[in-house]
Amino acid sequence: MTVWQDRGLALQIRRDIFSSFGYLVFFLAALIIAILASEAKLVLVLVAILLFTALFHSQALKLLARWQLWFFVLVTLVLSPFVIGDKDIALWGVGLSQEGFWAGVWMTLRALSIALAAGVFAGAVSVSQMAQLFERMRLKGLGFALGVATNVLPTVYETMETSYQAVRLRGGFRRGRLRTLRLLLVAIIAGSLRRGDDIVSAAEARAFDPTTSQGPPLRMTRADVALVSIISVLSLALVVC
Repeated sequence: MTVWQDRGLALQIRRDIFSSFGYLVFFLAALIIAILASEAKLVLVLVAILLFTALFHSQALKLLARWQLWFFVLVTLVLSPFVIGDKDIALWGVGLSQEGFWAGVWMTLRALSIALAAGVFAGAVSVSQMAQLFERMRLKGLGFALGVATNVLPTVYETMETSYQAVRLRGGFRRGRLRTLRLLLVAIIAGSLRRGDDIVSAAEARAFDPTTSQGPPLRMTRADVALVSIISVLSLALVVC
């Protein structure tokens, strides 16, 4: 067995520690805490999410390598002092707001926390697991639809990147930019719909029926119970402290 195979096996074992319930609890807890946590505590929330991601689904950390994410962070930090709060300081004759700057910082921390948690959930839970998860909640069919939607997200990003690079290398943005953007949007939508149709066709070929049971029901593991307990304690600590 090669080093890469050993590493892949180790990552798979760590990912399988939690069931779909565990990852769902993690995502929902991260979403709620990131929204409700006070400003300074958001740093602790983001650090906790980063640690969980690095330990149990490190592939989601690839999100941090995307320039689009840091472009969003930069734009938020630059614009927020101009549009939020009263102008209380001046820089080179331009009025800025300290309140707006810090509001931008907290917004980016919340966005990073939620995006990482969503990336972990989407990457760790397959379409079939998501279908089983919602089936347990008596929402048959919804799990499959959401599973397809979340699993199509990486394909949408790939299609966007490939289409953009193809148009740029052919000089499509030099003139007629509005028409080029319209064609680019059509290509992205068509690629995404094609991927979704492939998933549905594969499910139909395997006799998938959203109204019937999709295998044995999912059960919470001991690791899920431990995760719920830890999240509950940390949430209580954030509220009390």
